[in-house]
Amino acid sequence: MEAIKAKARIGPNHQLTWLEPMPPLLEGQVEVILLYPQEVDKASNYPLADWPVLNGGRYLGGTLRREEIYDDAR
Repeated sequence: MEAIKAKARIGPNHQLTWLEPMPPLLEGQVEVILLYPQEVDKASNYPLADWPVLNGGRYLGGTLRREEIYDDAR
């Protein structure tokens, strides 16, 4: 299988328009993969102080063995 990379734009009515000349293409069935530019994640733009905080209580020392956490003797 051979890959050819070309830029295109999808317009109204789902019409695909090539933005650059295509190389000679062989006739036959092909697979098409559309790659969209990744948008900036809006969550990453929030200041750290605005992120939700979970209050896990106070750690009072001691051990955190599996048997103590899950109350079983594996």
